[in-house]
Amino acid sequence: MIHEWRTYRLKPGAANAYLSLLADQGLPLVTRHLPLMGYWLAETGTLNVIHHLWVYADWAEREAARAALAREEGWVAGFIPKAFALVEEQENRFFRLRRSSPAYDAALARRREVRPARPAGSPLFTGPCAALLVGAADGSAVAEWLPVSGGDARVVTLLPRQDDPVPSAPLVSASRVVLRPLAFSPL
Repeated sequence: MIHEWRTYRLKPGAANAYLSLLADQGLPLVTRHLPLMGYWLAETGTLNVIHHLWVYADWAEREAARAALAREEGWVAGFIPKAFALVEEQENRFFRLRRSSPAYDAALARRREVRPARPAGSPLFTGPCAALLVGAADGSAVAEWLPVSGGDARVVTLLPRQDDPVPSAPLVSASRVVLRPLAFSPL
């Protein structure tokens, strides 16, 4: 399987506008074609950064899904011009799954679900935050990946959501980013 981790750095102050546009308009369009696993806003590290995870069975599925999305008129002519005016930088990485959990496996089974637009008045974000470790493994991981393309070669670990995601001890050889999940994010 291909685990595609995308990171967008948005213009300062543009995160809520971008994520609201996605939740209100783009979500049903993109999830009609791409298999969503997670969507987060970084709370620590570089700010105005969003992370999203998509999982494909193989390269052929990825190519077909992205080609179908490129033919989606509402995406190409509606969402993209508005949303990508708010994006300053994009990064894309491919991972191979090293270890999963029941929560990850459940989200994987539902990755092809089409997500509806956010109902009017509902929150953009959900409760507890998760954390992303780069360069360290953790026994409580939701998932651990080995990077295969696109950047840093250190292990990447997604930690479960917690009411208090701030670690009690400093990290020595790894980096940690607190991630606030979007209300529609499976993980």
